Amino acid sequence: MIKSLRLLILFIIGISCSNPVKKENITEESVKKEIEKIQSLRDSVNPTMIINSLKKVKQHAKTIKYDWGIVNCNLILMNNFLITGNDKESIAIAKENEVLIKNLKNNFFACRHYRLQGSAYLNLGMDDQGLNDLKKALEYNKKISVTNDKYFELAMLYDVLALHETIRGDLSGPNLKIYYQKELWAIQNIDNSKEMEGKKSRMLSFLYFSLGILSNKQKKTKEAENYFHKSLDICKKFNITRDTPVIVNNEMAWLLFDQKKYDSCIAYAQKGMILERNDSKADIRRDLYEVLYKSYSEKGDLQNSSRYTKLYMKLNDSILEAQQIAINEPVKNIIQEKEKDHQKNMTTILVITGISIFILAILTFFLWRRSQKIFHSRYENIISQLKNAENNRTRSSVSENADISKVSVSDKSSNIHDHTLNIILQKLNRFEKSEKFLKKDNSLTFLANSLETNPRYLSEIIKQYKQKNYNNYINGLRIQHIIQLLYKEPIYREYKITYLAEYCGFASREVFAIAFKKETGVTPSYFIEQLRND
Repeated sequence: MIKSLRLLILFIIGISCSNPVKKENITEESVKKEIEKIQSLRDSVNPTMIINSLKKVKQHAKTIKYDWGIVNCNLILMNNFLITGNDKESIAIAKENEVLIKNLKNNFFACRHYRLQGSAYLNLGMDDQGLNDLKKALEYNKKISVTNDKYFELAMLYDVLALHETIRGDLSGPNLKIYYQKELWAIQNIDNSKEMEGKKSRMLSFLYFSLGILSNKQKKTKEAENYFHKSLDICKKFNITRDTPVIVNNEMAWLLFDQKKYDSCIAYAQKGMILERNDSKADIRRDLYEVLYKSYSEKGDLQNSSRYTKLYMKLNDSILEAQQIAINEPVKNIIQEKEKDHQKNMTTILVITGISIFILAILTFFLWRRSQKIFHSRYENIISQLKNAENNRTRSSVSENADISKVSVSDKSSNIHDHTLNIILQKLNRFEKSEKFLKKDNSLTFLANSLETNPRYLSEIIKQYKQKNYNNYINGLRIQHIIQLLYKEPIYREYKITYLAEYCGFASREVFAIAFKKETGVTPSYFIEQLRND
């Protein structure tokens, strides 16, 4: 009921913003009130809805040439574009804002403008430009006279800088802790007035969540748990139900799972599920499904484990598909723009396109037939190799061990001593049979440490004796392993490609498919389909 009422209010605001008949009623005061109403709904309404409503209010401000209103709308738009991941849109708005910011000479607006623009640049990986904007924001912050505005923006600035350190992966360095401490100090300087209470509590709850994440990364489990509890206590006290409490419950569930406290883990995950229903965060829901199916599995509750496994796999596939669509969306937009520009020549374009499609279809058909023949030949070669390997496994194993023991400097050009070389090759042989290569964290350094050697030696040996670089070597082992499973165990042919990729230790379905084709010459889907047909 409350949600419906809020949506109704937003709808009324949208109608009032878009009525062209009442232009004469638009005043600076009415624009201010419209902005205030939209801001009051920021914790209960989807950011996309806020963006759409703000665009209409911004148009009102432009109609009466109200620069303050235009800048304010732009700043809120920039923030919501950042929330929704549209960093380029945020920068586009910032460029429009640049001249107005200079004309208004408002330190608070300038500080917020450069903070938001800097955040967008950092998100896009443009660190130099982003950090330069954040420095400008800090300079303008020193000139802000209103205490609450000053410390609120300062806290947000330190939060952005802390996030940047986190993304860089510098969790053990001093900067991250310093930024969090400065952010906490800035928040504590904001007064507890009714106007600021909501903002302050939200910032404080999220800061404690960030500190909990940092402590957990540093293996300070108890400290992390205390920070998460502080964050949740603030959310409960100030009735914060969106964003922070959802992700805190998720992180708390994983923290307890790592401690093997499965009942408590499930309790927090279920709380997160309830909160997520009103927050709609697919990535978080996927994490919650994962921790639930793993916890139930550890408890031996196969029914619930199976239930959440299916939910996890279905949602994971949907997210990957949505990401692929998002990647393709800009291409679609470009095509649509081109179609608009060439409407007058549509007949000619259609004829040319038709002919091109016909020719392309013929070429595609012949290429497809050729590729199918090539694919089938490669497939038969793989099956033949698998059969030969199965028939000669014992003999191959003995031969392989014999070959390894006979390696000498004269066989390959190497600066590594014969004895060391033989030991490392024998360890590599055992590693290849151990299936440890399926782990995701198989870096060169990690494997070198496991084999009690150094990365340089290991890299050189793999390159000379396996004829591959390290990444291709590991990927090759993974692909050969999954090929064996698909060949011997028909049940694996029923799994989704996404699951097979994760099982083999690959970061994504796409990376797995590329590695599979590079190793075998065929796609995983083609290989599985042929196995099913056989």
